[in-house]
Amino acid sequence: MKRILFLFLVFAVPLPPLASAVTTSWQINPQGQLRLISSYDVAPSSGPLLFGLHFKMKPGWHTYYKDPGDAGYPPKIIWEGSRGFKNPELLFPEPIRTRLPGNVLMIGYEKEVVYPIRAERTSGPVHAVAKVSYLTCGETCVPYTYTFMLDVPSGPTAQKDPEIIALMSSFPAVAGGESRQTVGRHDGSPTGALGDDRHVGLWGILLLAFVGGILLNVMPCVLPVLSIKLLGLLQQGGQSRFRIARDALASAAGILVSFLALAGAAVIAKAAGKAVGWGIQFQEPLFIVFLIVILTLFALNLWGFFEIRLPLLFSRLQLQLGSDTKEHQVAPLGQSLLEHFSGGLFTTLMATPCSAPFLGTAIGFALTQSAGFIFLIFLLAGAGLALPYFVLAAFPAALHFLPRPGSWMLQLRKVLGFFLAATVLWLAFILSWQIAPSFTRGLTQRSTSLLRWVRPLYNWIPFNEQKIDRLVAAGQWVFVDVTAEWCLTCKVNEKVALENPQVLRAMEGVVMMRADWTRQDPEISRYMAKFGRAGIPFYVLYRPDRPPVILSEFLTPQKVLNALRS
Repeated sequence: MKRILFLFLVFAVPLPPLASAVTTSWQINPQGQLRLISSYDVAPSSGPLLFGLHFKMKPGWHTYYKDPGDAGYPPKIIWEGSRGFKNPELLFPEPIRTRLPGNVLMIGYEKEVVYPIRAERTSGPVHAVAKVSYLTCGETCVPYTYTFMLDVPSGPTAQKDPEIIALMSSFPAVAGGESRQTVGRHDGSPTGALGDDRHVGLWGILLLAFVGGILLNVMPCVLPVLSIKLLGLLQQGGQSRFRIARDALASAAGILVSFLALAGAAVIAKAAGKAVGWGIQFQEPLFIVFLIVILTLFALNLWGFFEIRLPLLFSRLQLQLGSDTKEHQVAPLGQSLLEHFSGGLFTTLMATPCSAPFLGTAIGFALTQSAGFIFLIFLLAGAGLALPYFVLAAFPAALHFLPRPGSWMLQLRKVLGFFLAATVLWLAFILSWQIAPSFTRGLTQRSTSLLRWVRPLYNWIPFNEQKIDRLVAAGQWVFVDVTAEWCLTCKVNEKVALENPQVLRAMEGVVMMRADWTRQDPEISRYMAKFGRAGIPFYVLYRPDRPPVILSEFLTPQKVLNALRS
């Protein structure tokens, strides 16, 4: 009887609670599940804290490393509302690298992974609020956003959870694999300076930016400026080597300064939570009006209606720099340092509607990174665009092979003026599309109907990202064209590639979806950002049971046919 009473007392008297694992419940979806975990059952009063983002994926699905490869993006976490810790850092374990169908490089994780999260302990209770956005891909790609709330008890003695510690030790973070994300940040982008957390893809991105800038020189958007640049080169024939080199460097400086200004504007807009992208200033009607006025003045000047004179202050500056007084009457190309510098600014201005090959990838990646990296990428792209001027400054004697200025240039000025006038008409059409879209669309549809009578064209449907998923799930191929009326490269691609008879026949049965980015559209901006792009043209081909294919910014019929046959 005493024994029974003793056992009753042992099991009836409540014992001190044992520590249990601190985790959230699983968030489950058709592709897998995830949860937020803590390595501590009882948080320390000071020192580091370690959380983890625990994924379990179903077979055939994966999430991404910080450098995702050819597509995708890594998880991002917003910690707004968290307390008891600061400076959380999302770390990345060693990923796997594999080639998916279509030769698409995937860098990420399959089956199971824990992304470690390191933080610094502050005072008070530990309350973690993590808004997690991530992309899981397999036959298709599905983005998800979940919010987790986790409270870690605090006490005089810290207690670690051996089970969670063992789990997290299976996925150690690689060296330099952190991407700092601070409490309350809304864009999920790194806040630290450029550093080790970008080893393998950094130099490739920098090279893409520079090469993309070089290719901007031959993009259709820059062609109107080439008339002014050509005239400038011809009028410098016979000048001294020093003067040729000096003017070339002034033009290069104008390009570099304007690219740095664009980078600064992107950083400010990003910090304010606004959509950023390459060439988005062409979405503003007032900017189009400004360009129309400037180009009209240039065209009239080339036709000899008047001469553009520099203000008196600039003329005095020009004299101090050693120019002679006859240069006060300045042709559109100019010969003063100020005017060559302004020519560089104008070159950048006209280049921004274009997204050259490689440039869209580099700019899109930069806009997700820190301010320092944004400035570096923009500076390298500007250096690429300015490369011809740097070459001319290094080899000024090359201009001596050009014909010397003469009366024949008066006729050339008139011809080049018509190129600028054609650009003015193009800008006027863009402006009409922005301020009177229904009227302009009616004109376009009537002209398109006439073209259809000559040859069949695509039946484009408006962009709808949700509809893409439904169509692909139903076994349909979908071709997405992100374009704008101000994107001259887009128009050239349409005429050269998309309206090619062979391509037209190959596209039969493919749903053609067009995203019009002529005016600002956050949905289209977010769509491109998912692929790491911030500029147009942008083309994606969706096929059932295969990953999307991103086409080049500069299309040829063969490139489109290869994508359709791959």
